[in-house]
Amino acid sequence: MFFIRRKPKRIPEPDLTKDEMQEIVDENVKFAKIYANDGNVSGMEMVLEEALKYSRKLGKSLDSNEITKIKMIGYKNGAKVMQNRAEELSKAGKIRESQNAHELATKYANEVEMLKRTLA
Repeated sequence: MFFIRRKPKRIPEPDLTKDEMQEIVDENVKFAKIYANDGNVSGMEMVLEEALKYSRKLGKSLDSNEITKIKMIGYKNGAKVMQNRAEELSKAGKIRESQNAHELATKYANEVEMLKRTLA
């Protein structure tokens, strides 16, 4: 038996005032800093994307130096977190997962080096 898959209905975004959009931008930048300090790279990237989306709707741009600094902190801390995770997984005998975590740590460390060059 065949089933026809229907596309899920897309929920329209609510109409927001400029003040509400600016508040979303500010909150997301604040959370990006928190995630960066924790080494939560995916969380940091997600909220930065949201901040960029709403800043574009406002016709403004975020300070690229501030965003770069947030990303540098996030990737640097994320590399440490992933390296620690790789060691834990290796000790637990989970070699494949350990290798994946180590690759992410290396990727994050490389990202930090690239971001340093953009600030220089």
